Order: sequence, then structure tokens, then C-alpha cells
Amino acid sequence: MQTTYLCIIGAVVFAAVAVGAFYISKNISKLRDPLPVWETLSGLDFIPIRMRAWMFSVMIGIANPYSRSINFRFIELSKGKACGVMKETKQITNPFRSVHAGALITFGETVGAIAFFTRLGKKDRAILTDIHCQYIKKAKGFLTATSLVPEFKDTHVDSVVTEVTIKDGTFDTVAKLSLTWKTELKGE
Repeated sequence: MQTTYLCIIGAVVFAAVAVGAFYISKNISKLRDPLPVWETLSGLDFIPIRMRAWMFSVMIGIANPYSRSINFRFIELSKGKACGVMKETKQITNPFRSVHAGALITFGETVGAIAFFTRLGKKDRAILTDIHCQYIKKAKGFLTATSLVPEFKDTHVDSVVTEVTIKDGTFDTVAKLSLTWKTELKGE
């Protein structure tokens, strides 16, 4: 009898979380800054930390469907900083037994974009116009991508270049990405 009640309560809680995540994910593309969503999820203490990171990554995947082709998680997000992790899986491995270059670029571009968007104001606009990737070492195993975007000092620039560093489990840098953004900074 108690098991039945626990199953029902678990199903109701899961359904409520799923509906909330679906609602937020449908509206995330309308948000200019992903940071409030991350902070809202971080404040939900009744949800395990790993599940919060998974929910945020799923929402990003709904807003940016191409990023769903790789399985990654955001582990840190603050103003101008994003950090994500990705594990090597069969789906993203190339015939040379390393992570495929396309998966590395998708991973780095997504992490870099989220860090960049946390710096944009409500009326600022930006679009990615160029990606340059320097492959330093074979990417294998557990990978971490980090992007730091400094505060914009000059609002009259037409383009901004940001950097993303991808490291493996031994903290060796495997790739460095440079992302060039065409921007319209309104300063608000």
C-alpha cells in the first residue's frame, strides 16, 4: 500500500518537474540572458544538483537543437563565465578513437555562446560569424570546456572575439576556439 502511494507521489513530482522544465525551455529562446534560468534551477533545493544541470542542458538543447547532437552538461554559469563537461561516447567518436572535430566545435561553441550571452544587455544583439579551432591534442575521455568573457568596455564595437578552452581529464588542453561575434551593443 505504501509503495503504491510513493509511486504515485513520485510520478506526480516527476510530472510537475517535467511540465515546469518544458514551460521554461519553450520560453528560454525568448530570454536574452540564460543566467536567470540557471539561478532559478540552482535555487530548487528539492531537485538533486546533477538533475538541475541536466535540466538546464536539456533546455539549452531545446532552444538550440543542434547542440542536442552531443551529450554535455553545464556545471558552472556566472556573469561572463560558462563551464561545461562532455564524456566521450560512441556517438561522437571518430574512426581514430577520439572525439570527432565536429563534436568538439559544437561543444565549445555552445559553452562560449552561453558565456557570451550572459554579458549582453536587454537590447543588445549578436550573431556568430566565425569559428576558428586549433586542435592541440587528441580529445579522449572526459572533456571540460571553459569560456571567460570580459565585460564590454566599448559599446561602439562591431565585433567581439571570445575564447573557449577545451581540456581533457589530465588537464591538458586539447583544443582552443576563437568565436567572432557581430554585435550591436546598445549599452543597456
